[in-house]
Amino acid sequence: MNIIRRYWRIIFPIFFVILIWIFSDMSGDNSNNKSLYWAGMLGLSNAITRTIAHFVLFGALGFSISAFVKGLHSTEFPNISLTLYPIVLCVAYGAIDEVHQLTIVGRNGTIGDVFIDSLAGIIGTLIYIIIFCFWRRWRIYRQLKQISR
Repeated sequence: MNIIRRYWRIIFPIFFVILIWIFSDMSGDNSNNKSLYWAGMLGLSNAITRTIAHFVLFGALGFSISAFVKGLHSTEFPNISLTLYPIVLCVAYGAIDEVHQLTIVGRNGTIGDVFIDSLAGIIGTLIYIIIFCFWRRWRIYRQLKQISR
């Protein structure tokens, strides 16, 4: 458990990259069967279920890459360069993921999926920034409150 506490900022982005790669590496039939299963469980169409899966995975990737980049730099966060790194990495990995799917039997890579992946990465990054800014402001507020006592 100590290893996870110490290296969580690098473990989670690697975990999501590997998880996305595993899902992309499934054959078209296998991927479709899993998607149809979840679509039935959620009561949604197959296309919406696939879109949600892209959104959740790449949103989590954007969030975890943001945490990793924040841990690397001691500068004020968020700033433009530290915000752009996670977004650029998510967009690049979304494109790589779709190119990878072109090599798998029964799968296809689409520009629309790259757009969804990119949007999800941006939203995951923004969620991290909002949470981090709120946490920082709350911590400062709490410290000021203790000082004023």
